[in-house]
Amino acid sequence: MAIELKLTKELATVCVTASELAAIETLIKAELAKPAFVAQFDKMGNAIAECYAVTTAVLAPWLAIGNETEFCNRFDAAYTEYKTTYLGITNRPRLSSEQAYVEYMLLREFKESQTAYPLLKTTFARLDEFIDKWITNDAWLAMTIENFVKMLYRFLTEIAELKPKDPTDAFTLYQALMAALRPYYALLESCRKAAAVAA
Repeated sequence: MAIELKLTKELATVCVTASELAAIETLIKAELAKPAFVAQFDKMGNAIAECYAVTTAVLAPWLAIGNETEFCNRFDAAYTEYKTTYLGITNRPRLSSEQAYVEYMLLREFKESQTAYPLLKTTFARLDEFIDKWITNDAWLAMTIENFVKMLYRFLTEIAELKPKDPTDAFTLYQALMAALRPYYALLESCRKAAAVAA
């Protein structure tokens, strides 16, 4: 099961983008308070936040299984549900990214985004790079989340195949991955809560 490292790497990448967006938002909102500008920034941020919400929603049920008894009792039903829904989930981050780009283009029409003030100029350059690399072009954020969702399905399928033969080993492998993913999930949740407070 070499997939565990790939899953952790994909989730870590999603977290890095969430942290970068949160840092950009903090800097911009500390300097620019015009309500119309902030409202437009929030529209863009909320569209991107939908990508993170998809990620945490996918992961939350699996992290909620905390011991072997719960694993034996709940895994099969959760796996069956994920198997029937995961392909429908994979497109949602791409749609959110497309909406975020529309909102970003409207944000760039504000004169505040064309400032020469060094701190803001640098911060808007960071935002431009973030949008260019992660939201538009190859939509790396959406693709990373899509990869995560699909690889999680592959991992869960391996666990589902092992579970009838050896439930204890299946749970041990399952628990090891969930322990690795838990800190990244917590970081995404922390960024989500911070964004909700800032909004």
